[in-house]
Amino acid sequence: MMKSRTKLTGAFALVAAFGAVVLTSAAPARAADDEAKARQACRQIAKNRDWKGTDASVSKEKGDRIVVMMSGERKGQDRDRRCVYNTKTDKAEFED
Repeated sequence: MMKSRTKLTGAFALVAAFGAVVLTSAAPARAADDEAKARQACRQIAKNRDWKGTDASVSKEKGDRIVVMMSGERKGQDRDRRCVYNTKTDKAEFED
């Protein structure tokens, strides 16, 4: 009876460890995907506003927001704008 209980405890520990690994490895992949979506959405806004030579710096903000600092050129002038991407709605907007 004792061997059976030890095997069960060992199996449970193995399953719990595997679950923890799966959960922790999925979060960074999702975060990277969200950051890529944020960067692309903000670049599209800049493109729609005729920006050239854009550069994007991404940082996570609390909650469902990702901030992308955009820089580029429009009509011969350097531009810098903060773009906020909402991961729940998949929408981005420049803060003018």
